Amino acid sequence: MHLELPERLLVTRDVLTRSLPTHPLEKAPAMPAGLVADLSGRFAPQAALRHESARLSWFDKVRGFLASPGFGAVAAAVVVLGVAIPMFSAGDRGTQETFRGGETMVAPGEQLRIFFVGENGAARSAVESSGTFEASALTEAENAAAAMSAKGPKVIVDFSAGHVMAFDAQGVEVSRSTLPVEAKQVPGMIAKAVSTL
Repeated sequence: MHLELPERLLVTRDVLTRSLPTHPLEKAPAMPAGLVADLSGRFAPQAALRHESARLSWFDKVRGFLASPGFGAVAAAVVVLGVAIPMFSAGDRGTQETFRGGETMVAPGEQLRIFFVGENGAARSAVESSGTFEASALTEAENAAAAMSAKGPKVIVDFSAGHVMAFDAQGVEVSRSTLPVEAKQVPGMIAKAVSTL
């Protein structure tokens, strides 16, 4: 470190040195009375002031929790689990179901089939567009006897005879009802027949 002043500042140093009066220690002027206290109070570290905070109400605590990002993350995780668990717990059952309206007494592994005998385009279209039945369960049959010979539980919609019949896996007739006149009521009638199995 270089302690020598540059030449241009030597004059300033001389002026400042001559302007300061030199006093012997005994004749030095007295220090102002409050200067030491003022300087020590100004530069000494101060303890932090304690402020009493107002107590939060129960409503404010709940509102603060709901507004926190943690609550959003937990809510999203609950929704994801609520959707994912039923999907994973369904297992293979989701690929073999044929009726979406509720539980039936069809044994696991058996596919319920719905046979259409005869022609009724409006009723067939109403059944397919209802979204109640799997498309793989809907089948055409030449006649009621051909549909009866199929194995497993089945519902036969006979447009020529005007009946909806449900048969269990052994071929025993469980229910029989008359087809409604309006095509939009046919899916409901088939669902009712399926629910008897």
